[in-house]
Amino acid sequence: MKQIGKYILSILLFAVMLFTSCGGVNSDAKKAAKLTNKSIEKTNELKLEEAEKLYKKSQEIIKKYESHRKSEKFNKLYQEYRDKGKINR
Repeated sequence: MKQIGKYILSILLFAVMLFTSCGGVNSDAKKAAKLTNKSIEKTNELKLEEAEKLYKKSQEIIKKYESHRKSEKFNKLYQEYRDKGKINR
């Protein structure tokens, strides 16, 4: 009986890890892009200290994916969110 309880607990822990990691790349890419765009906005307003803080926060997220197995997915999503709504010239 104890064996079944451990088995069920293992399955539940695995399921929790699976569900919490699925949205991570997407939400991280969205957040990093938002911070980058906000940093650019603050730079244009000459609020350079605020811009630097925002930029550093975005870089922390980006660096997390540099050698991550999902780096390609992250980079693609990041670029999409960063460039969303911008006009191509």
